[in-house]
Amino acid sequence: MTSKSTPDTARPGLRTKVFVRDDMIGGGKIDLLAMVDREGSISGAARAMDLTYRRAHFLLETLQRCFEEPLFETTRGGASAGGAKVTELGRELITRYQSTSQAIDAVSVDLLTWLEWHQRQEE
Repeated sequence: MTSKSTPDTARPGLRTKVFVRDDMIGGGKIDLLAMVDREGSISGAARAMDLTYRRAHFLLETLQRCFEEPLFETTRGGASAGGAKVTELGRELITRYQSTSQAIDAVSVDLLTWLEWHQRQEE
């Protein structure tokens, strides 16, 4: 039995994950944190990324466990007064992760091109 490639896996690629203590930081969590920054709330970010609030909150909490200082701060108060704000540390994490990920992508072009050229074709 062969599996069909999806657009994400049809071509060789890399996913950067960083292990910090017992948790992992990856592109999905970073994208979610960046979306919180744009939307101003966890629920807004969850909706924008097609996640449940519960899943988004869980991912952000696992990300936060990697740091002593807060990556984001929340305020209660409903749609008009509540929300979430990404801290300066959180913004720095987003910038540094994205920069590192782009650098890894850049140095991996030769390998990925070679792998794509030599990968088994769909049957």
